[in-house]
Amino acid sequence: MKKFSAIFLCFMLLISACFGCSVQNSENEIFIGEGKMTFFRAAISANGFLANEVFGANHLPVDASKTITQNNRIFAPVVSDRIKTYEDLESLLKSTYIEEVAQKLLNEPKKYVEIDGKLYFDMQYNGQGESNYIWDSFETKFKKLNDDGTYLFKVKLKKSNGWNSSIKISAADIDGRFKLCDFYC
Repeated sequence: MKKFSAIFLCFMLLISACFGCSVQNSENEIFIGEGKMTFFRAAISANGFLANEVFGANHLPVDASKTITQNNRIFAPVVSDRIKTYEDLESLLKSTYIEEVAQKLLNEPKKYVEIDGKLYFDMQYNGQGESNYIWDSFETKFKKLNDDGTYLFKVKLKKSNGWNSSIKISAADIDGRFKLCDFYC
């Protein structure tokens, strides 16, 4: 029985070390385990993809030869390997951002729509500019727990002009996963 208890205790320590959690010690310092940091880094990577390839500087690839006109707007079908349907786009946004931010990206302005079960891009938003940051490589560091219960991180990355930069990113712990509290481009 003692052997089973010792093995069980070791197993629980191993699980907590691998997946991690937010722990607050007696000095009000917070430790965020590698498991939660993995969720945070995944959200940052997804934000980078969305900022550079979906909503910010560019848009998903489209087939401009198959445009349609609806409500005095021109839409082109999306031909992306990563995001094929409106549900794919919605799912990526809702797994990356808190609900309010995901809804704002989907609807303000409404750059992507579903028409006859296919994902289309509103061509009036073609060529919106250039991204501020290069999201391919970044470093993250936890800074503090905000008064509203969100977590503040410092993210070091490069700007599009090649200069080193850092930004502060807030994330909320929702059901054990970090979701970003804003769209960072």
